[in-house]
Amino acid sequence: MEKIIRNDWRRNGEDAFARAHILSPEAHPEGLNVDRIRFVEVGELKPDADVGHIASVLRGTAELRVASETTRRYHLQAGVHLYLPPGLEGVLNADAGTELLIASSPSSSQVRGRRLLLRDETFLAACACESQSLRWILTPQYLSRRIFLHHDPVLLSRSACPIAWFRTTMFDVDGLPKNQDGEPVFKMGYSSRTEMNVCYDVSGTAHVRMAEHPYSDASQNWGPWFTLDGDSTYHLNETAGDGPGGIGGSELRPPLQCTRNKHEIRIVDGYVTLICLFDPAPTGVERHRPGEYSDYAPLEQVLGTREYETHMKELKKYDEMVDRLSLAKALGTLNTLEKTELWELYVRGREAQAGIESELRQRLSADGSFRARVIAPWMQDPAHR
Repeated sequence: MEKIIRNDWRRNGEDAFARAHILSPEAHPEGLNVDRIRFVEVGELKPDADVGHIASVLRGTAELRVASETTRRYHLQAGVHLYLPPGLEGVLNADAGTELLIASSPSSSQVRGRRLLLRDETFLAACACESQSLRWILTPQYLSRRIFLHHDPVLLSRSACPIAWFRTTMFDVDGLPKNQDGEPVFKMGYSSRTEMNVCYDVSGTAHVRMAEHPYSDASQNWGPWFTLDGDSTYHLNETAGDGPGGIGGSELRPPLQCTRNKHEIRIVDGYVTLICLFDPAPTGVERHRPGEYSDYAPLEQVLGTREYETHMKELKKYDEMVDRLSLAKALGTLNTLEKTELWELYVRGREAQAGIESELRQRLSADGSFRARVIAPWMQDPAHR
């Protein structure tokens, strides 16, 4: 199974857009269709109303019209993400240059959500309370925007697990701990899930390489470095039962036990922004630490714990704020919600997020770390409303 997928753009007939097919339910362990759409001219796309879809606007602007809502128009722009449930007959009208990424279920058996969700990153960035970021996670290595998580009712993978959908920017590796070859790199393990990473905004030079089995702390064997650009996807797709001679996973059932998704990222003089799909969806608080081949904790170690229940109690308060304010903004009615409790929660969350990021920058500066300068362009402006 391919580790690196290069976009093969194809335009059919009178379509206003070109399509690059990335994942297929027949070929990949997640069991979903994933397509990247690029509008060459003004036009429309009609998602199949028989299945569920996640759609992210990567660039440009579009409008969603729903057949049952004749007077409504949802205005979409980069940083807006949708879940379209089965039965929703909608049309996406897009301007030339608009790009979308769409994940679709192959059937109703892989659908969890039954209502439209629209999430605008303006409000995702305000999900924070006291010292804990909930959906907008800035670290010395990356910025992770957690759009759909384990509890969000969207799509299921073939293994019947909820999937997650993140937008992540990984930063220049200068100043990060070095690997066994003496190079600073971003180190990740992912020993309990697969992950698709659709790169679409790449600055500088970027590469990825995957570890070869068996793993070793001291003398790990690695595959070649692959170049990443705005037309590439790297897919961490090795699952339970995979051996040195092949890939398994066509009949996966939970819990999913991945064994060979250890990898390294090298970015010089730039950054990589991508959309990632996790199977199964991560839960709880981030576990990534510079210098470690770190992972999100396996589901069985998180679900049902008191810490996770506390985390979810806080998060769900912000979920309502994100969903309602995002819809209002898309419909042009956001001003009607100003001075409401939801708006005040947004303001408090935004200020809390800015405070968390400021403390991170101060801590890095105090340590003399170059990373303080690396994260600066990606920090929230506390005065922004």
